[in-house]
Amino acid sequence: MQRVESSSDQPVRDAVTRRNFLKVGAGAVALGGAGGLLAGFGSSSSAQTAKATGSPKRGGTLNLGVISGGTAETVVSALGVNAADIVRLPQLYEPLFRVGPEIRDLIPTLALSAEPNTDATVWTLHLRPGVVWHNGKPFTADDVVWTIQQWQNPRNLSAGQTAGMIDFKGVKKRDNLTVEVPLLVPVAELPTLLTFYNYLVVPNGATISEQARNPVGTGPFKFVSFTPGTQSTFAANPHYWQSGLPYVDKLVVNSSFTDSTAQMDALLAGDIDVFTQVPYTLAKENASNSQIRILNSAGSNWYQVCMRINHEPFTDVRVRQAMRLIADRPEIVAAGLDGYGTIGNDLEGDYCEHFASQLHRSQDIDQAKSLLKAAGKSDLTVTLPVAAAAPGLLESATVYAQQAKAAGVTVKLQTVSASSYFTPAGGYLSRPFGLDYCASSWPSLTMTYRAQFTKSAPYNDTAWGFQPGGAAAGALLAQAIAELNPAKAEQLWYEVQLQQFNEGGSIDFAQANYVDAIATNVQGLQTTKAGYLNDWHLLGAWFS
Repeated sequence: MQRVESSSDQPVRDAVTRRNFLKVGAGAVALGGAGGLLAGFGSSSSAQTAKATGSPKRGGTLNLGVISGGTAETVVSALGVNAADIVRLPQLYEPLFRVGPEIRDLIPTLALSAEPNTDATVWTLHLRPGVVWHNGKPFTADDVVWTIQQWQNPRNLSAGQTAGMIDFKGVKKRDNLTVEVPLLVPVAELPTLLTFYNYLVVPNGATISEQARNPVGTGPFKFVSFTPGTQSTFAANPHYWQSGLPYVDKLVVNSSFTDSTAQMDALLAGDIDVFTQVPYTLAKENASNSQIRILNSAGSNWYQVCMRINHEPFTDVRVRQAMRLIADRPEIVAAGLDGYGTIGNDLEGDYCEHFASQLHRSQDIDQAKSLLKAAGKSDLTVTLPVAAAAPGLLESATVYAQQAKAAGVTVKLQTVSASSYFTPAGGYLSRPFGLDYCASSWPSLTMTYRAQFTKSAPYNDTAWGFQPGGAAAGALLAQAIAELNPAKAEQLWYEVQLQQFNEGGSIDFAQANYVDAIATNVQGLQTTKAGYLNDWHLLGAWFS
């Protein structure tokens, strides 16, 4: 059995793919490495790094400003949903594997490697030794078994992603640092699903209520205090497994901001050191501002308008096709995103293996009109709830609404609260017509589709999987997820994406850039394809 371990926090170029699986047969899929495999950290040509001007210095408090999630904010990993939570949680807790700067590359975190059996129905996780929890207790297989068991709790916002996939009753500890995970269906890329922020590892026995009272993790920062909608404070973890990190003594996440202009003013005034998720208009206005540095990277941050295929008028595939043909994607990128993005083509996962990059769609108003007429919807009027919930999202929706007029479609924009837009109370996953975006990178098509397009998917904005056509797509998707042969997998994934491209409910109009802003004395941070601040990886920050 081949097994490669790493104690480093560097990306592994031999990422978990079907191709690598076939190289080692039934042996371990290597997720850890050394030597040449570890070269090139942060080498993405699109990434912008706060390049250090000297050796890292210790001390200081890093203040980060983020738009408020109000009283819904949490320190419970299973419940995190808004921007403040997604920044905060990875500082306290860690996943088994983390997404690297190039997205496909997984970084071994609390697990060193993952090993499938011959048909990918059982995976074995080999855990990192020497890790301790913030309370001083050793990290063991018991913690991972407990954590995985919690993924079936319906309160976990991502419970649907593993529903019908993991045989929870069969998950077991082999020894103190080895966990066996049996599956109900074959999954050829299971480790890529374990990177998600709602799947962060928690201590054995820690319930949701206990985490809310006293969050204990293995992350680079320890809990000090938390006031939802206002501020959370963390101290450096002196026993962190990555020796010598973090460099700063304290991290403060200021989530009292209700608008981005106030965030930029606070950064310029020195009240915060980091402003994440910068609106593109502000980024352009401050591109030459000597007081700050703008970090900008292309990435997998897809922006979309979502049509629920089980709601009128979107039950008719002709209507869905017409609504997609309305979009002039280059204009949306130019006018809605101020050029900070690339055009989308109604598919997600463009940095993943087997992505169908050959599928393209351009604006065709005449064809859109013809389809709407055939569907009896020539004078269609729809309401689109919108919010300034992400940089350029509201502006892009506004441009799309203007474009729809040319096809005789009236899109009424209904502005709602940004803090509640992506919550059940705000109508998320129930509105027939809505917006969505993804600020977290999904390193495989398996993760992308398990999260969005199965019946139990936690982010199934389009209800794909509920309709008869969706059921057929689900069977095809299961084959693609299970396939170990690279050539067969390529064909199956193409068929999955072609069906989504032709019949789905997503109008993916752009891949928006990730843009952050930092004070000039902040070193060691970067913005990459993986996300804002390299998927909010803050432990390398220091002050010059």
